[in-house]
Amino acid sequence: MSKIETTQSLAVPLASWGRLAANCAAHMTEHLFNGVIAVILPLITASLGLSLAQAGALASARTLMAGVASFPSGFFADLARQRNILLGVCVAMIGLASLGLSAASSFPILMIFMALGGFGGGWFHPQSLAILSAKYREQKAFALGVHDSSANLGEVVGPLAIGLLLNFFDWRATLQIWAVPGLIIGIVYAVLGAESNLAVPRARDYRRAVWEDLLKNKTVFALVAVSTLRAMGQTALASFLPLYLMLHLTLAAGVAGALMSILFLFAGVAPAVVGWISDRFGHKLLIVVFSTLSVATIVAIPHLGSGLMLGAGLGALGGLLWALRPVIVSAAMSAAPTHLSGSIVAFIYGANMGVSFIAPLIAGLVADRYGLPAALYAIAIFPLLAATICFLVVKPATRAGK
Repeated sequence: MSKIETTQSLAVPLASWGRLAANCAAHMTEHLFNGVIAVILPLITASLGLSLAQAGALASARTLMAGVASFPSGFFADLARQRNILLGVCVAMIGLASLGLSAASSFPILMIFMALGGFGGGWFHPQSLAILSAKYREQKAFALGVHDSSANLGEVVGPLAIGLLLNFFDWRATLQIWAVPGLIIGIVYAVLGAESNLAVPRARDYRRAVWEDLLKNKTVFALVAVSTLRAMGQTALASFLPLYLMLHLTLAAGVAGALMSILFLFAGVAPAVVGWISDRFGHKLLIVVFSTLSVATIVAIPHLGSGLMLGAGLGALGGLLWALRPVIVSAAMSAAPTHLSGSIVAFIYGANMGVSFIAPLIAGLVADRYGLPAALYAIAIFPLLAATICFLVVKPATRAGK
């Protein structure tokens, strides 16, 4: 083979990952907006004299609108011919929300722009995951894993970057700067990110396919349940692990924060690696094994003390339970026709956001009655149920969409 031919053969695979890189950049930008909640919201609350109830309502408005947006977004992701415009607009919408928050001086206006940012975030995921599912059918779990890791990177970079900006600017100027990435990336993706050779089903065929291949598909429904149970475990752990570290182990806030950072570090890196493994060894095996190991790790945490073993346990938990989301989504997509990918994501994310809030309430009731270690044992039931349902119901190597 000549040198020119060798260069061309290497360049084609490299170029084929451009779509993944673009979607990851957009996904990271979408999650940078979470820095508003983590860092800016307390400053807005103090500056404008809001009550804590109003501050909570602002955060809830964002979450609620994200859930509301996910369902119609999934249907549009399967039926629209210009998904790049839909995805680009929602990212730009997040930038516009940041810009609007910077100029707001009353609670109702804050609610409008916080809800707008939540709507953009909820609309984003079905569009982006459907695009990647169609582009990388044979490396689906890996692509979704890298996509998930980019979001985790945004969660890490966001608070650090916005904290740095606040050293030089007030919160209004910081939000104006924060709006720039969303507006630029959203507009560029909408203009330049068109897909080629996209086959869109007719609305009539689509409705029939949703009924036959999604709503009546036991494997898809089982995986929605598995994903929801995993999300319940993750949501409860994110709330109660810091309480366990600080109230039960009486660790300093800095030490507890460092230990949680270990968990989130592994949670950020692992999805890409786990997705690559899943593409080669199958979704079902990996979901069952990782969910079971998550149960063992959660149950072990109260017995690991407060030193290096605890840090290793939290890192393992991040690499096991947190990393499973893209694998489960990929498995559900593989169990139904490719043109239903957006609808599947809508169902999964809608169920996750609509049900997972129950888990911290359950854990709180157990903690009040039996203590924080018992609450961790109770939380372990969620991934245990996920592993059981996956083992009993999900069929291995299902590829209805090929």
